[in-house]
Amino acid sequence: MSAFPVTAQPRPTESESLHEQAEPEQALTAVEETEPALIAHACLTPTPGQPLSVYVDVDETLLRHYGTRQIPIPAVIKQVKALYKQGAALYCWSSLGADYARQCAEVCGVAQCFVAFLPKPQLIVDDQQPKAWRRILHVHPSQCSSQTTVAEYREALKKPRSI
Repeated sequence: MSAFPVTAQPRPTESESLHEQAEPEQALTAVEETEPALIAHACLTPTPGQPLSVYVDVDETLLRHYGTRQIPIPAVIKQVKALYKQGAALYCWSSLGADYARQCAEVCGVAQCFVAFLPKPQLIVDDQQPKAWRRILHVHPSQCSSQTTVAEYREALKKPRSI
């Protein structure tokens, strides 16, 4: 079950091919792998009261794997619940897909905290590399024990950062 409908687009003719229009130096680059993370991203909209958008990974973030066992990580579970209570819009994602993300959130008892369950992107179409995004924070699961609030994350997002 996909959250986004996919519609087929007609194939471009040879003369319309994007490859013919693109410069050779405009090659596609892969997004670098990052360690498991709780990623907070503030939406850049003028709408006051816009919720903080938070994307939470599953493996080694919500759950630690020990052999065949999946063990919930208490500090992350507590942080997810706290951010949910403060009005953050939480999304659970996994490279193993949306269904897997939902199942893991259910195992951890936090499925109700999430707006949606998503597969991790394999391709991002954007004018910037993710490392160049201005309004994004990366929080490692080990940092969740500090129980940072939505307000504290918003304040951190205001600070300029070097790329």
